[in-house]
Amino acid sequence: MRPAPYQIPTDGACGKLIAAAGWHAWRPAHLHVKVSAPGHELLAAQLYFPGDEHNDDDIASAVKPELVLDPRPSGDGEAVEYGFVLDPERP
Repeated sequence: MRPAPYQIPTDGACGKLIAAAGWHAWRPAHLHVKVSAPGHELLAAQLYFPGDEHNDDDIASAVKPELVLDPRPSGDGEAVEYGFVLDPERP
């Protein structure tokens, strides 16, 4: 199951900025992840799906090629693998 794209709130100051700039308010479908391991920095990221109509014009400009998943058929759905590299904990 894939998440759906969604529209960020367009009221208040954020909405005024979006309107003034002539932007749309859509985020592409994505997953939020946090990855941790003892002795390493916490990593928070968003992973995206290929083919989403908002990947190229994400209001947050957060979609990077290395963050786009490569889903593959698996059983009755899709499966993905993604390799994370964690930085060592800073003293």
